[in-house]
Amino acid sequence: MIPFRHRSGLIVLLIALVITAIAADNVYNKFRNRSYSNRGYLSEADEIKLGAQVHDELRKQHRFVTDSAVTSYVNSLGQRLASNSKRANLRYQFFVVDDKSLNAFATLGGYVYVHTGLIQAAESEAQVASVLGHEIGHIVGRHGLENVKQSQKYGTLAAIAGVAGAVIGGKSGGNIGQLAGNLIFGGKLMKHSRDAEREADYLGLYDLQRTGYNTGGMVEMFKLLQRVGQQNPNLLGNILASHPPAGERAENTIVEIREKLRGSDSRGVSNTNEFQRIKARLR
Repeated sequence: MIPFRHRSGLIVLLIALVITAIAADNVYNKFRNRSYSNRGYLSEADEIKLGAQVHDELRKQHRFVTDSAVTSYVNSLGQRLASNSKRANLRYQFFVVDDKSLNAFATLGGYVYVHTGLIQAAESEAQVASVLGHEIGHIVGRHGLENVKQSQKYGTLAAIAGVAGAVIGGKSGGNIGQLAGNLIFGGKLMKHSRDAEREADYLGLYDLQRTGYNTGGMVEMFKLLQRVGQQNPNLLGNILASHPPAGERAENTIVEIREKLRGSDSRGVSNTNEFQRIKARLR
């Protein structure tokens, strides 16, 4: 028989090991002390110029919602989240794409887009806010610029130095327009790694919390995406291929809330009457 004092010491050790194991399972730990500086990419001014050119190309391909009530609502929601992000000094612009798929994306320099299908499928404002927070996270993490850099590394796009030269040189016509088109048509700009998607989830969760939303909205959105993926995967487009499984994303978020944001999923704004009015306008 193990003496009581030894058993109590063993119990304490086991508890410590369990706690350590649980902490090690938190995939967000790797992002906690990350610096979100430029990291050798384009200057912010050049990133914004390239983002504007990409936006011009996107307008040629997609129909954008022009209902001022809808666009003002989404912009106001996005701006509040962006002001609480780790790149709050950037000028963000939010647009609504008339598309029934459940999707949203960010490009470069503060440009964020959300599909009408996602707004209509969402059950609360906090769910939509979690998606916008995630997309803002991509801009904070400069994931779009990382994709450009990686594409250049493998010879699929013009060198990043060439991009900088085109932007700085003020070539707003052919050269940079063609580059912007290549970024979109090549599918490289918004094809993030799964780790980048996890980082955007992490950053978006904290934007959500700092803006005063119920963080459970992010968990609910992932569960919604999981259900849609099982019932009608065509509505998710390429999300299933490019993102971690929605169930995993929900679990990652639950773990983070439990460990670092305890109680934030039982307080804060979940829904608003304005959100319901906007959904009705999109029907």
